[in-house]
Amino acid sequence: MKREYIFAGAGGFAVLLVLVVWLVMRGGGSSGYTMADAEEAFASTDYVRTAEILSELAEENNLLAQYRLGMMYLDGRGVEADADRAAQYLARAYASEYAPAGEALAGIYVDRAENADSVEAGVEWYQRAADVGSMEAMTVLGSYYLSGTGVEADPERAIELLAGPAEAGDVRAQSNLGYAYLTGTGVPQSDADAFRWYLAASQTGLVRAQPILGMLYESGRGTERNVPEATRWYLNALSAGAPGVDARLGALIANGEVPVQDEFDAVAWVGAAARGGHAPAAAWLEGQAEAGNADALAMLGEFYIAGQVLPQNASRGLDYQTRAAEAGSAGAQLAMAQRYATGDGVEQDYVQAHIWSNLAAAAGEAGAAEQRDAVARLLSPEQLEQAQQMATEWLEQAGND
Repeated sequence: MKREYIFAGAGGFAVLLVLVVWLVMRGGGSSGYTMADAEEAFASTDYVRTAEILSELAEENNLLAQYRLGMMYLDGRGVEADADRAAQYLARAYASEYAPAGEALAGIYVDRAENADSVEAGVEWYQRAADVGSMEAMTVLGSYYLSGTGVEADPERAIELLAGPAEAGDVRAQSNLGYAYLTGTGVPQSDADAFRWYLAASQTGLVRAQPILGMLYESGRGTERNVPEATRWYLNALSAGAPGVDARLGALIANGEVPVQDEFDAVAWVGAAARGGHAPAAAWLEGQAEAGNADALAMLGEFYIAGQVLPQNASRGLDYQTRAAEAGSAGAQLAMAQRYATGDGVEQDYVQAHIWSNLAAAAGEAGAAEQRDAVARLLSPEQLEQAQQMATEWLEQAGND
């Protein structure tokens, strides 16, 4: 936390004098010390003397001295570091409406909340921090009351706490308010208000808000339906690792609402949509497979073999997997290598196992080089030469296609 020491510099002494007059009027003055004396000691780096002077002035209800002494206890400058003593002096200054003390005091309370032994134990400290104006504490408490974490759920109280930080730009508070309005939790349900808050949080970069904003654009809830905007936010979220977004993009592609672009991992996204139960996704993959798309062939092979999305059909899965390997899918090539090495669904053939694992390794497939080298130890020199030659010929043919 940044430490703010309110002492005058060379150009600010007049301001200091105004503060001194105001603070003396607020109380005390019998010690004979002034804030100018504290300034002089501080400027000469005599922090022990500074703390002594401030202690006298603080007892005379000099608010600036109370604040300054609290900061010295917080930092251990001129006195032994003592967060409890710091909080006492800062609380006295804040209670007398010296606003700068609130920020420092809130910092102490938030630190204690974050280091509490349990969520429940931290609630009291977050509440104290919120009481002195900490937006951080209001946001955390608001989320607690919204979800019932460490406290009894109180959606109305949550909304009260979140409103200020959200308006001030706290993305977490904005996202939580978006959820509240979207679900009608603690407030009347409002798609328009949900869209407003999710948009604000997304524009500031909160990843978890972006997929929801995308869905609002996609469905036209709280705003006009806008698939390009939905796609843009889905892509932003996907690039940041947000889960589930690939399936949303895949569904749009399978529906024909988003054209496939070169940088899209379209087959993987549509596959995710298919796993999620989106009916048009499997048909889209079938169409791509018939057009010779290696990744689509491999995906359908996996579905048929596992009985996932499509009814289990081992022979059909093997057919798709073989076609995928021949079309250049490195993953399918490694799968075929493993099949030939073990005789799984095909006649065991170490030469074929070496060819396919070699091709997969050339394409950079993880684990393929190890598979190739393991199979090579089972081949005679003549067989190894044959396998390498056939792999080379396959690569040359593929390069000419």
